[in-house]
Amino acid sequence: MNTHKRLFRVLALIVAPALLIMTLVRPARAESASSSPGGAANFPVEFTDCVESIGVTLVSTERARALVPSEFHLVGEGTPVTPLVVRTARCSIAVAGQKPNVGSIGQIGLVIVPPDFTGDINNYTLLYYTTDAELANHLIRLGVGAQHVQNIAYGYVPGLAGSPAPFLVDVPRPGDPTLSLSGRVTRSETPSGSFVANWWQNGRCGNVKMNTDVPAIYIGSADVTLTTDSDNELGLLIGGVSTGFPVLQQFNTFSTAHMQAAVAP
Repeated sequence: MNTHKRLFRVLALIVAPALLIMTLVRPARAESASSSPGGAANFPVEFTDCVESIGVTLVSTERARALVPSEFHLVGEGTPVTPLVVRTARCSIAVAGQKPNVGSIGQIGLVIVPPDFTGDINNYTLLYYTTDAELANHLIRLGVGAQHVQNIAYGYVPGLAGSPAPFLVDVPRPGDPTLSLSGRVTRSETPSGSFVANWWQNGRCGNVKMNTDVPAIYIGSADVTLTTDSDNELGLLIGGVSTGFPVLQQFNTFSTAHMQAAVAP
């Protein structure tokens, strides 16, 4: 079954169906500028040889609503809880035509109603970490509150398809808040079609859309736990030190993906 079909069938069980068809901004912590690189309002990123973890849990809609600008609509609007997505990835990353480098990414966001009616899933970005300085700085110049965290640890060694393998992602300082993911993941060699994800954030340049198109994805399974400090903003959102992902867990692989980051018109 396609990734987006699996995800939205699960989400449909936890939020009112009508809400699904409704039509933390963070300050930059690295180099910033008043506009995107070269004065452009967009830039491309090519990802290759990727592994990716996806986890979806539920958080208080009231707490989540306070972190999202009013023009974005949570899928759990009007209900007690709403979905939170935690994504990590390790890929070869080529920003705006530059030489690729292997790097890691961590993204945390809240599932929203598609602002422009595109994508298989749309999320409002609360946190964005990456080891890739070019990616972080390009996003910051575009208005995204990205964090360059060079020392993110991404512990995964590919094993046999169908066999669980240890998995660890650690985001230490200067990441803020710090967090870790640990558990076991299982990769798949069964193709699951294509997937398009949109991550949004409202920044000083306007609403930025990070559109990632994955032409062919392989969907495996995962059993991981997120851990952070209960007193930081993430801990307050999840309601404690740690959380599993009862709504959805996946460990995905894909050979290529294209991201276009742009200020939305």
